[in-house]
Order: sequence, then C-alpha cells, then structure tokens
Amino acid sequence: MMDQSTDKIIDKYKVFEDWLRCNGAEFSLLELRSYDDNHANGMSCGGGVEADKDGTEEKKETKESIPDVKIYQESCSISEDSEMRGVHAKIDIPTDTICVAIPKKCLITVEMGQATEIGQIILKSDLDLDAPKHIFLMIYLLWDRKVNGENSFFKPYYDILPKTLSNIPIFWSDQELQYLKGSYLLTQIKDRLEAITEDYYSICEVAPQLKNIATFDEFKWARMCVCSRNFGLQIDGHRTSALVPHADMLNHHRPRETKWSYDDELQAFTITTLQPIAAGSQVYDSYGQKCNHRFLLNYGFAVEDNSEPDGFCPNEVPIALSMREDDPLYDLRYEFWMRGEHEGCNFSGGFSRSDPTLSALMSMVAASANVNRSNTNMGNDQMTETINNSKTSPPHNDGSTLTPVVRRIRVCISNNENTRILFSLLRVLVANQEELRAMATSPTLPFGDSGRSVYLSKALRGSNAVANRENSQDSSATFIAIQRAAFLRTCKDIRNPINLSNEKAALALLLEVVASALGSYPTTLSQDRVDLMNEVAYPKFSNRRHAKIQVKGEKEVLHHFANWAQTAINVIGVIENELKSNQSEKNVVVSTGFDEIMQDMEDDENIHFTVLRYCRDILGALRKDAFETARHKGQIRDLMG
Repeated sequence: MMDQSTDKIIDKYKVFEDWLRCNGAEFSLLELRSYDDNHANGMSCGGGVEADKDGTEEKKETKESIPDVKIYQESCSISEDSEMRGVHAKIDIPTDTICVAIPKKCLITVEMGQATEIGQIILKSDLDLDAPKHIFLMIYLLWDRKVNGENSFFKPYYDILPKTLSNIPIFWSDQELQYLKGSYLLTQIKDRLEAITEDYYSICEVAPQLKNIATFDEFKWARMCVCSRNFGLQIDGHRTSALVPHADMLNHHRPRETKWSYDDELQAFTITTLQPIAAGSQVYDSYGQKCNHRFLLNYGFAVEDNSEPDGFCPNEVPIALSMREDDPLYDLRYEFWMRGEHEGCNFSGGFSRSDPTLSALMSMVAASANVNRSNTNMGNDQMTETINNSKTSPPHNDGSTLTPVVRRIRVCISNNENTRILFSLLRVLVANQEELRAMATSPTLPFGDSGRSVYLSKALRGSNAVANRENSQDSSATFIAIQRAAFLRTCKDIRNPINLSNEKAALALLLEVVASALGSYPTTLSQDRVDLMNEVAYPKFSNRRHAKIQVKGEKEVLHHFANWAQTAINVIGVIENELKSNQSEKNVVVSTGFDEIMQDMEDDENIHFTVLRYCRDILGALRKDAFETARHKGQIRDLMG
C-alpha cells in the first residue's frame, strides 16, 4: 500500500503528463515508471555530457536496451524531492519511430530568458559570464517561478524538477569531498562554485532585482538544474539551448538506441528510435563518449565501466608540467615554454591563455621539473614540493608581471593529440642547451643523433624504413624540406623525438610526474578495486561510490602512462646495450636485442597497443638513427686513421 507521500509523487507526474498532452505533446508509446531500491540495486551507472564551445554543458545527439545495461538514475530512493524513475515502452516500438514529440510552446529557450527584464539588462551589459546560455535559461526559470508562481504555464514542469541536487559535487559536504582527495576534480568543483558565485553577484550589480527573485542558493540550484537538463538545438536555423520537459527524463547509456533533434516541419522536439525497442524495455538517451569527471561534475554520477564497445575508455586525468625555478637554462627554456601563449594561441585541448578555464588550470601547482642528463631522477620530497606550490616565472628585469608556467594536459589511454602534446612538453623540459636552442631557433630540428632523420620521419609517416639510403639522397632532401616547411616553433610542437638521450630523460620525467600524482591519493588503485566490490561500504548510486569510481579511473590512466614510460625506458636500455656492443672493439654479444624484445611485446597481451607502437616505430626509428650515426663516426675514424 502506497503512503501519502508516494500518492503525491504519482499525482504530480500525472498532472505533468496531462499538461504536456493538453498542449500537443505526443508520447503515447511510452510510460514513466518509478523504481524501488531493490530494482535500483540491479543497475549500474551510465550517461554523459557534452561541452559546448563556450564551456557550457548541454545534451547532444549521440548510444540499446539490453539486460544489465549501464544506467544512471537520479537518486536511490522514492521521495517527494527525488525518485528513481525511467521511461519505458508500452508496446513494441519499431525502428525509425518518433516516440516523443514535444511542441515548441512547451520548451524553455535561451531567447525566452533574454526577453525578460533581467535578460535584457545582461545583454546590454559587458558581463563576462561563465555560461551565458545557461544564465538565460536560469533567469527565465527563476523569474517565471517567482513572478508567475501558481499561474505559470510551466508550473507542472517546475513541480517535477528535483528540489535538491545532493548528488552533484558542488552540493557535497566537506566529508563527501574528501572522497575525491588527490583528484583535480576538487579544483574543478571549486572553480565551478566560484564561477557561479561570481555570476550571481555580477548580475546583481547590474540587475539588483535578481536578488528579489532568487537567493544565491536558488541561483546555484538553477545553474546545475539547467546544466544537467538542457539540450543544444537548432530551431528554424538558429542555434540555441532549451529545457525540454519529458525528454530530460530519459536515462542514459551507450551505445545509443535513440536520436533526437528539433523538427522544423513539426515545430517540435522529437526523439526517434534507431532500433526496435521491446514492450516494457526502458528507452534511453545517450550523451556520448565522455570522461567520468564530466559526468560527475555536471550530472552527479560516474560510470563504473565507461568503456566503448571497441574497448576505448574516454576517462582522462590532467597531468601537470612546469619548469624548475633553479633551472640553469630557465630564461631560455621559459621563453620557449611561453611562446605562443603571449599571442593567445590555443594550448592543449583548445584552451587559450585568456580562457578562464586555463587560468584556473594554471593557478594549480606544478607536478614536474627539468631532468638533468647527469641525474634523471628527482627526489620524492622535491617533487612533492613542486606539486604543492604554485610556480610562476621569476620577475623580469623590467619588473613586468609574473606569468604562470604550469601546463596541464588532460590525457586518456590513447595516443591522441593531447598525448602527443604531453610528450612534446616533456622533451622541452629535459632538453639540454644545444637541443633547446635548436628547438627555439633552428628552422628544422636535428631529430636523429646525426641530424639525418629519414628513418624517424618515415616511421612517423607510417613507413618502417628507407631502402638503399646511400642512393636516396633526393628522398632525404625531400623529407628534410617537408620538416622545415611544416615544423611549428612552440613547446607543444616537438612531436618528433630528438634523440635517444632526450627521449630517455623525457620518459624518466614522465615516470616521476606520474609517481607523484599517484602519491597524492590516499589509496592505491588495487585498494579502489577491492573497495568497489563492497556495496555495503560503497552503496550503489551513493556519492561515496561515484567518487571512488572517478579516482579509480584517474589512477588507471596514470598507471598506463607509468607502464608506458617504464617499458620504453627498458627498451632504450636494450638499444643502448646494442650500441655499446656495436662500438666495442671486442665482439660482445648482446643476449637480448631490440627485435627479440619487440617480438615478446607483440606476444604479451598485457602490453597496450599504444605502448607497442611507440616502442616499435618511434624508438625503433631512433635506434636506426643512432646506429647510422655510429656508422658515420666509424667511417670518419677510419679515414683519419
């Protein structure tokens, strides 16, 4: 028997659905269902968010209705404020069927917020707001609820919005935030709170009437309500964002089984099936392929198994790099390190120096330092100090303003653009004076020890070798010309390894940085995996569990790069032994050579393909260049002898 509270929940949803139907909405193939705790405990989380160009979050078209599907529900219990619920098929629904159509009159759009008095003031002001699209949706939501109240057209919709958002991290208690200790997500939560605070009080300065319609806490609630529910749409050719009643109630997982868009002909927001959906099955939305930190920050959940069908996992971790202030090459390195930033060029994933997100990132502490060739290891205490103190450039002689020198690169388990930027920065940080000057001033870079980089160039372009090099001078000249024309001179552009010595030092620095990052967490990766098996201490859908999932994912990425660095250093050690054997007058036989190591790695299922390719192609090319250099030196010695 249902209690009075449950009756009230059912009633408000009935009123909501009746309101939609009376205004032309169509969802007769679907029904809303609420779940008890036992049902909820059989589910795992899923879903996602997409960042728009201005840094806002909005739902995007992006992936099935199968047993044990990855699901996200908004909370864990049925109450008036929040309840587990989902949208289910009443009957079998064929592929390519419009199962939801919400007319334009039932949408809350950015333009509606702009049309309010406060919206007009904001438009005419020079405010630099964190998420302008969200602000205008929030303004309408807050204004309409306050001014029109019970008479608001959207009251049935407002009544079903959650009254609290305790699963979203900006609303977590200090104790709950401690679950994220060691994670950069804590800084992002702090930044989000600061941005919301600044937006509220900045708007109040130009539009004091905002205080009459919303307290700061209500403004913060509206910000995250909009963040977690708005859709990015194109209506009549105009790009906008909107709150879409009913559509925002679909739970999320991948791969997608529906798609959505605004249909200009129907003048309605529609959801269309991409595959047959059986009667009784839940109907899902997908927010795409996203990192768990975005799920947790914007929606309040983390996906336990966030991998794609092809095995790729989009979970990321930011790796921070900076220069040591006692670096004897500080001035030379700093000039190159900051080059391009002064002109506002984009850096690492689309952030520019003027971008507030980058400013927030750069305000954090550094996590690495230059590695001298004579001593490639940095002590743990020194590394910890580097992490715990914000590093800026020392004052210039002309007294100019200090400039932060931290570079934070968000990487995942993939050899993508950000991974290449990470290696570029590492090479710059460990470069000696000769290499650094070559990077900063030479029109081309001596990629190989001999300056003749044909092997490496070929490897980077997908070819394993250059046949008959002695007879390929035209080919060599062509490759060098391409390098001269294409190479860009900023610290993120050192995409090609310089030589074995620099690459080994870069890998050693990466190993140190990763070890320091892992040391900032209170638990190990293996402990996290054990903890997540305990659903009593870490209940399904609890903030504690979602935090544990988040930090576990970060550590998995860090361990990947630690394994990458250590494996590559070991391979370089084998190459160095081969070189020593080749250069020795005594005919020393190396027990295990490069080719044998590569074969072992190819046979080892635990070696990630990105690590294998790097060792085989990039280190293999450096090895060939090093042997070519040794051969040329031997010829010179013979001539001089």
